[in-house]
Amino acid sequence: MNSDLQIVYCSFLFWFYIDSIKLFSNERVINSALIHACISGIGNSVGLVMYPIIIYDYSQIEGNIPPFISNIALISFGYSFYDLYIGVKSKKMDNILHGFIFVSSFTLTYYYNVIAITTMPMITETSSIFLNLRPYKKRWIDIAFAVTFFIYRIILSPAFLTMYMINPNNSLRMAVLFEALLFVPLNVYWFYLIVKKLNV
Repeated sequence: MNSDLQIVYCSFLFWFYIDSIKLFSNERVINSALIHACISGIGNSVGLVMYPIIIYDYSQIEGNIPPFISNIALISFGYSFYDLYIGVKSKKMDNILHGFIFVSSFTLTYYYNVIAITTMPMITETSSIFLNLRPYKKRWIDIAFAVTFFIYRIILSPAFLTMYMINPNNSLRMAVLFEALLFVPLNVYWFYLIVKKLNV
């Protein structure tokens, strides 16, 4: 448990540090957001392909979570506090809400020792890879962002969360439902804005 919190704390500090240095030629690319999207989106997608039991019967794997899945979750837990900080700094209500949902989800799942269930909503970070590359102003990046946003945030993640909630053996089903009711409408709203921009 203590080593878990060390990963969360180091992750939190890392995001502040990585945003203080220049990594990309385009200064509008946010280092922390792009790096986290790659780690979380790709890592969690691989995790669910290797261990689909997390989706449909988490109770069977609950006590034996592979370390790479729990470590990715702990890294994202640290990032969630930084995401909330960025949201508050931006003074945009949808960004603040995103940060709040992010922090509350990880805090709740960590408290109940089921942090690996965050793998299901965190696959959505795959679309954020392309979101964070958009400052390069390439049409293919915009299209890849819209397509991955739709696939991961509108189809896969809600479907996986629903499959999780259907199984009566899975813990925190009502909390997952509550988070999904906040998370999914926010993604639908953002997708509407994406499609509107693509049509311009």
